[in-house]
Amino acid sequence: MFRFDDMIVTPLLTHRVGHDAPTLHLRRHQDDGMFDRFASHVEELWTRGTPVWEGEADGQA
Repeated sequence: MFRFDDMIVTPLLTHRVGHDAPTLHLRRHQDDGMFDRFASHVEELWTRGTPVWEGEADGQA
């Protein structure tokens, strides 16, 4: 997902590889619309994520 003023989203579809999934170009037009729902989902995943390698969070690999 890439987020700017608009958002480009490629949802994961079961039994499909990335290039077979649709790409959605979303713009925010209302509160709690599809844009806000995708943005909220990504923010939650980012918040719950942890670094893969020790020291990565502080720039040391």
